[in-house]
Amino acid sequence: MRQAPWMLLCALASTPALAEEAWLHPTLVGELDYRQHASDVEGFSGFTLARLRVGAEARPLPWLVARGVAEWAQEKPALVDAFVAVRLVKDLRLSLGFMKTPLFASAYDEHLEARAIPELTGLTQAFWPRRDLGLEARWTPSSLPLETWVRVGNGSRSPLGNDNQLPALDVRVDGRWGRATGRAESFWGVRVGAGTHVESAYDRAGIGGIGPQGFVYYRPPPVSGPRTVTEAHARVDVGPVRVVAEAAAAWERRSRDTDGNPDTPRESLPELQSQGATLEVSWVIWGKPRTDSPLWPQAGEGSVEALQALREGQLPHGALEVAGRVERLWLGRGAADVTSGGSVSGALAVRWWATSFLGVGLAGYLQRYDAAPLEEPDRRTSWMALARTTVSFH
Repeated sequence: MRQAPWMLLCALASTPALAEEAWLHPTLVGELDYRQHASDVEGFSGFTLARLRVGAEARPLPWLVARGVAEWAQEKPALVDAFVAVRLVKDLRLSLGFMKTPLFASAYDEHLEARAIPELTGLTQAFWPRRDLGLEARWTPSSLPLETWVRVGNGSRSPLGNDNQLPALDVRVDGRWGRATGRAESFWGVRVGAGTHVESAYDRAGIGGIGPQGFVYYRPPPVSGPRTVTEAHARVDVGPVRVVAEAAAAWERRSRDTDGNPDTPRESLPELQSQGATLEVSWVIWGKPRTDSPLWPQAGEGSVEALQALREGQLPHGALEVAGRVERLWLGRGAADVTSGGSVSGALAVRWWATSFLGVGLAGYLQRYDAAPLEEPDRRTSWMALARTTVSFH
């Protein structure tokens, strides 16, 4: 029987001798959903292609990495990653290009498709600066349990350039012990840290409320001037159980042009303040516990054994994970001329990581809005049920 090309590629990539020789690695992430929404306003129920990311990573030298990935599951292709990273000395890595900003461990440290609960938390959806074009330094001293990121970027979330003359600054510092240092055999692990994002905005939308279905339930007014976002995070691993806690706060200045002349001073408006916190617990019922790797939990068998089981018509053992989370957001506070918003939400998920490249799962989300969205002024409760199949090659 003729092998499918992608199965043959995976088998070859998992062969140690060949993997060591390869310096170009393809990236493919595809996620197919079946979604049931509470309302057609928030999204249509049925099948949808959540993600289709295609690209490649090149490692021609031990100290050099180049990565380029694009997202195709949208009306127009969108750039996801485009950067070059070099390791000048043992503990220092420099990255230049368009990539994730380092704040929020839950968003930065894991591949998005590898999350225990499929979509990002409402906290990271609202506060995370996401991707940016800039220069980043990552310092991981071998003699200290520290990891530090310093990034100077445009702050515009665009790979094409800045939207004003001022750069953005991101700083994050973590302490890490046990499994969080990369020692997968350790029974426990702790990562604790905090980060800050500082920039200057120009008539840009402030921090809003975005649900797991992508629906914007709280629309803030424009902000202009200094913006500061701070976050703190803690991740604790004990055997197969992982607990993640994150909190964030933001301060956003506002002003308006009253005479149409850009050279005259603008009128200052009350500052906007937003806060949020989330707590997530996951448990790998069977399979290897999560490590500091960005990949999802692995089974006891490797990729070759899993492929052999599939070829023989058997289901691989894989890894099974269950997770739950709760969170609270307070948005648009501190300004008498602005109607504030926010939400209380929870989520449950079960995910079967069948092989190192195939996963399926079910998830449910429930939200209670502080203020009804503009599209449905009589409804303050929302929910979504999701079934997802994921294929991921990194």
